[in-house]
Amino acid sequence: MGGCEMTPTARPPGGASHRHGRSHAQRAPGRSRASRAAEKEQRAEATRFRRSLTLMAMSVVAPGSAQFMRGHRKTGKIALLVWAGLVFVGLLVTWRISMNDLARLAVHPWLLTSFQILAFGFALAWVAILIDAWRLGNPPGLNRKHRLIMVGATLGLAIIVTTPFVVAARYAEAAHDLVVRMFPSGDVAAASDGRLNMLLLGMDSGDNRYGGRPDSIHVVSVDVLTGEPALISLPRNLEKARFASGTPAAEEFPRGFSGEGDRSDYLLNATWTYGTENPELFDGSSPGATAVKQAVQGSLGIDIHYYAAIDLQGFRDLVDALGGLTIDVHEELPIGEQGRVLEPGVQTLDGYHALWYARSRESTSDYDRMARQMCVLGAFLDQADPRTVLTNFVELADASAEMVTTDIPREDLSNLVDLALEAKDHDVASLQFVPPLIVPADPDFDLIAEETSELLHGNRDVAGGEPPDGPESSEAAETSGDTDADGEGDGEESPAEGAADESDDGGENHDPGQAMENGEPVGISSACSFG
Repeated sequence: MGGCEMTPTARPPGGASHRHGRSHAQRAPGRSRASRAAEKEQRAEATRFRRSLTLMAMSVVAPGSAQFMRGHRKTGKIALLVWAGLVFVGLLVTWRISMNDLARLAVHPWLLTSFQILAFGFALAWVAILIDAWRLGNPPGLNRKHRLIMVGATLGLAIIVTTPFVVAARYAEAAHDLVVRMFPSGDVAAASDGRLNMLLLGMDSGDNRYGGRPDSIHVVSVDVLTGEPALISLPRNLEKARFASGTPAAEEFPRGFSGEGDRSDYLLNATWTYGTENPELFDGSSPGATAVKQAVQGSLGIDIHYYAAIDLQGFRDLVDALGGLTIDVHEELPIGEQGRVLEPGVQTLDGYHALWYARSRESTSDYDRMARQMCVLGAFLDQADPRTVLTNFVELADASAEMVTTDIPREDLSNLVDLALEAKDHDVASLQFVPPLIVPADPDFDLIAEETSELLHGNRDVAGGEPPDGPESSEAAETSGDTDADGEGDGEESPAEGAADESDDGGENHDPGQAMENGEPVGISSACSFG
């Protein structure tokens, strides 16, 4: 007993670890609660973020729906009604309103201004709806990453939804400025004998251009009932032009526009210069244009209701804005002094080459140029359909405002648009008063009036569609002045100032080549066709 020795109880292995495990087990519930709270917060954050995105998407698809769902029913209801009305109008325009109808509406300044205001109003209202939807998404409750995403989404969507309205407002502004700047306010002219006649003048503002005389003179006549169009061309070197009876100029020149001095001062296109220098004889804001109107009116024996003077220097910009003109060139045409030519065949000409084509006189006569100018004019009228015009409207408006002057009153624009659209459904009958039909130096004005009346009111089909095959005037005698007025050219001049230049020859040289129909000269050229 006394020999018994007490042995201390051994510690179980891993005793310390056991205590540690027990302590870890005691702390686990606290960590689990924190983890669950974090997961819950993450789920709540994801829910808030999805809700914010949903509200934003609702405001894009149906503006006002987000406000309506979040309890702002009055605001949401108003926005939804406005949106529904806008969608209805958009569908109506798409299904029932044609491009032609839009063209008719686009000439009323008050309507364009109203549309512009409405477009900006809708754009601002939609942006306000998006910002309010962002607010309803409770951005302070989102984490920093999601807040930045929502800010970016709001700005991006605001740009997307407002862009169509801003573009539409820009179109309306361009149309308004064009109508107001180009077309004056004035009285509407009544048609004469069932037709509306408009004088088209191709002006050249380049150097050495005889004080800005018209380079080409055409009359477009349209039947106001049927829309059938006719195009009449007069040579700029026509002499002894008759002014309309009853005008001061007719009393001043009872035997026609003639006098002592240089014959070039008494050509048809010189009436512009005479009118500019003698404004007391001619009414209107442009005495020069009025003088040409009265001279063409008296020479053709028809009323000229309006005029439009087109600056050929800006014509290339207009063609470029249209996207070019597709023309079937029937013969090789030099376009400068460096051996460059326009090849025969169907080509889409940009403004530069279209202007060269219309005005060049290299290897051809003055009357060939008239034929090509008529072709270019016809191609422009044919290819300037409402869809193309609306697609390139801003560029066309900017180019047109700088190059066209006219006395067409804006009050008559809607009627003229209707007439132009009707005319596009018909072939254009054309008549050129060139040799041998007339002798510009000594014209038979009775014959001119008779041919004009027969074209406009007779039954003869002078020309329609593609010009008929016939002898071209490429072999015609040329008038003088193939180069600049100073006889020089560097080969890099613009078509309005270089080889395209021409002189007023006083009608001494005439083109013997002319298309015939039924054995009669009718002034038709087959210089080109278009489509």
